[in-house]
Amino acid sequence: MALLAPPPSFSPADSAHAVATVYTASLLALVPVALAAVIAFALRRSNAQGRALAWRSAVVVLLLIVVGRQFPLHWMAWVVPAALAAPLVALGRVQVTSVSVALGGGQSSTAVMGVAAMIFFVYAAGVVGVLASTVTGLWRARRIRQRARPADASWERAVDEARATLGIRRRIRVLVSRDVSVPLTWGYWRPVIILPAALPRWTAYERRLVMLHEAEHARSGDWLFALAARAACALYWFHPAAWWTANQLRADCELACDERVVAAGVRCSDYADLLVRAADALAMSRNADTLPALALSRRGGLRTRLAALLDARREVRPLARRWAAAATAATVIASAPLTAIELAPTRDVLTTLMRDARWESRAYAVLGLAQRPDSIAVARSAAALDPSPRVREWARYALDRHAMPAPSPISSTHR
Repeated sequence: MALLAPPPSFSPADSAHAVATVYTASLLALVPVALAAVIAFALRRSNAQGRALAWRSAVVVLLLIVVGRQFPLHWMAWVVPAALAAPLVALGRVQVTSVSVALGGGQSSTAVMGVAAMIFFVYAAGVVGVLASTVTGLWRARRIRQRARPADASWERAVDEARATLGIRRRIRVLVSRDVSVPLTWGYWRPVIILPAALPRWTAYERRLVMLHEAEHARSGDWLFALAARAACALYWFHPAAWWTANQLRADCELACDERVVAAGVRCSDYADLLVRAADALAMSRNADTLPALALSRRGGLRTRLAALLDARREVRPLARRWAAAATAATVIASAPLTAIELAPTRDVLTTLMRDARWESRAYAVLGLAQRPDSIAVARSAAALDPSPRVREWARYALDRHAMPAPSPISSTHR
């Protein structure tokens, strides 16, 4: 809910507001993750591309929820029940107290304000930590690419054949490096497939399988969405749903590439044998899982991939383009309201707070009640009768700020 503009420096009110913003974003994040989980469950026997699209949409919405918090106009949703409203109320107390102190109208509780600042800086440290590990991985992958040498003509022919099969127009470079133990795909606009220098004696048929899998990663833009998922994990590092979504996205992207290889006419048993051998090679590598690249095979999830390959009931036909368009449209439709929503406690929670002995609770509550047409009478009563002069002042401020000819659902929030 809107408060008076805080002082220019980063005050406890700023910290409390930032923490409240993160908290409401984490509540909203449950919506796209739950929706994607329902879609993935419904498609569990269908094409993995459909599940991957659902997880991609969830990742995009997770990012847009945070971006939407930075815009000044929001639609207030008075839906947070008492069980979930306690953090918002506590942070609201910090905000009204901090602003009152800054304006010379009250005394602060250093301990309470310090907790809000500490929570914010712990959150910021978590974001920086996850982003730092991602940037380090990108730097290492770039160094590996720079030190790699071009692959021989047989691999170039294999990737050209894969591009033709998958309908890929942009060029895909194939490099060889001593720093990787399994084939990896890196980049989106200029994709690169990096092969291990200690290559097994793969036949031309097996080289075709490898290139089909890695080229499908490039065609689908899996590397770009993997980075987006990593950014979502940084912003929601404390949220298990964000990490679970990223893991599900990676797993279903691998399954989708496997299915695309099989759909190209490859025997499932041949491809499963190749995955097992690639996973054995990966077990000897110490850095493949830390690079922001997409490997042919990982130890984790290999059993699931093999079971999916050998499951005759699964559908492996490529996903029609209309489903990709539908997923994009669903992302836009779902993200628009979520980015514009600002969550607030229910009316019952706010009216209950008006009986709280602490003036800070009543001041926070009156700010919300003054915005609701069905509660303006309570705010007016507080402006005239509340025993605390600070609550009466906050009530008059809120009533003046939100006085308008007709009620509006749009609330402008000071940043």
